Amino acid sequence: METYIQVSGESQLVETVVEQRATLTLTVKASKNEVALSEATSLRNATIRALKDAGLTSEEISEGGRDAWQPWFRKRSAGQEASHRVLVSCRETRRLYQALDALQPLFENARHTLAVDMQQPRFEAPEGAEAAARVAAVRQARAKAQTIAGEAGATLGAIAQIEELGSQAENSGAYGDHTWAFAAAASMPAGGGSDEFEELGGATRKRTLRFRVRFLIG
Repeated sequence: METYIQVSGESQLVETVVEQRATLTLTVKASKNEVALSEATSLRNATIRALKDAGLTSEEISEGGRDAWQPWFRKRSAGQEASHRVLVSCRETRRLYQALDALQPLFENARHTLAVDMQQPRFEAPEGAEAAARVAAVRQARAKAQTIAGEAGATLGAIAQIEELGSQAENSGAYGDHTWAFAAAASMPAGGGSDEFEELGGATRKRTLRFRVRFLIG
């Protein structure tokens, strides 16, 4: 029967936001359902054109679906709502904000509303960082096992088994990077500002990699 020492090792790597993602919900209220649906479709098409004119590409804009709401407990004259969702993603924050600002004229009608909900951004680590973090985690496990083996008067041998225990990421604090009990949402930015957009680095988070490693001892 093989004798072994089993320990855990972990390491961290830093990831940075490289792409912002947002859900645009365009809602129209009207007295008749067919009017709400028709206006919502026209508003959707105008929104897509405005986003493209502001610099977003077709690859950065995608379909989010349609929804219609007519409460059963109200009379038809009370009004209906229809909504379209448009999904956008962009690696340049300035360009995304400029595109959202360009939508302002489309929602001056009181019956038209826009909600901008920031979704989970895309994070990336520098090339090779994750591989280096895995190596560091196994090295930490080896150091632990070496200490235990030395105290036990044993000789540490080869690795018999490695099990990845998954990873856990800290919250970055950015909109859309949800915590346990909070989901962040952003209102549509106000257009017409005179200040130049001040560039900042992307939000960062630490991700911890954990492994369980079994070493043979003799």
